[in-house]
Amino acid sequence: MSNLLKHRWYEIRHNPIFWITLAVCCAFALLVTNFTGLKYLTDPPMVVGISYNIQGFFSALTADIIFPLLIISGAFTAMMLGQMYSERTIDQEIAAGHSRISIFASQCIIGFAVPNIAVFLAIFSGCLRWVGSIPAPSAGEMLPYLFRVIILLLLLNFSLFSVCTFIVVLFRDTAKTITISALFLLVACWTMPALEQVAPHVHGTLYTNAPSLSLLLHPAFLMRYVLYSTLTPLQGLWSAGVAIGWTVLFLGIAYCVFRRCELK
Repeated sequence: MSNLLKHRWYEIRHNPIFWITLAVCCAFALLVTNFTGLKYLTDPPMVVGISYNIQGFFSALTADIIFPLLIISGAFTAMMLGQMYSERTIDQEIAAGHSRISIFASQCIIGFAVPNIAVFLAIFSGCLRWVGSIPAPSAGEMLPYLFRVIILLLLLNFSLFSVCTFIVVLFRDTAKTITISALFLLVACWTMPALEQVAPHVHGTLYTNAPSLSLLLHPAFLMRYVLYSTLTPLQGLWSAGVAIGWTVLFLGIAYCVFRRCELK
């Protein structure tokens, strides 16, 4: 398994699509922060508890750009995984004696790592652009918040990408994989605001204080929900549970398909 992962990372590092993905995500984040800047801290907030410091800027920026970043990074990652089938890399790994479960697990690790690396690298690049221009909270205040948010967002991002993993093993074709994965991520991320609009909002803000069950089961909504500074431990556990539930369901289905599929 370790040799397979080393080989997988070697392929990813030498794939220009990986570096294009990182560059596009970072360029997008920097472009947005240059145009929006301090408006994130003065306009009606999308998340509760925004404060006029770099932590508040991080929360508002993440809430605003995480969906397009996930669509970009998720679609290109699905494309890279799809290439492994189109170029018969998977066939060669099976012929070399690797088990299907180890091959599938290595694909899942890549699917977890690459989109999250791209998303967080872009977000932190956008925040660094304003470091020094915005007050910084104390480390005791900011670090626990960042730790909680990053862990939950890692899980939630991968919960949506787990559907793309199913798409990859179902079609095993680069063109179909990137097209359908991008379409799924687009629909998943941009139908959520439609559901959110019918929920009651706190006066003068863009966030809801009474999300419906359909929203609380939607990973895209939870990506903004976990940014709330007032998030309780129970709400955090719920968000993690939903993310794990989506991941287990779709990766389980994906593995069943992969285990039985005929590779040509």
